[in-house]
Amino acid sequence: MAEDDTDRVDEYEAERDAEIEDELERIGRDPDEVDAGDDDLGTQNAPRADAEEIEDLEDAEEKMGDDLENEPS
Repeated sequence: MAEDDTDRVDEYEAERDAEIEDELERIGRDPDEVDAGDDDLGTQNAPRADAEEIEDLEDAEEKMGDDLENEPS
């Protein structure tokens, strides 16, 4: 019985992998490129420099909003 369960799990995983590969091909992505990043799941992938840049842009937007509110009418 355990063998049957293992076979089902293996079959399910093979079907899922095939579906994912088909979808990647449909959108023009290389399946090997995606497989290389499997270990990165659940980790932050954005470089810290980008995060700092986003924060700087948000700060600039806030400052612009404050400047517009304080502008004489």
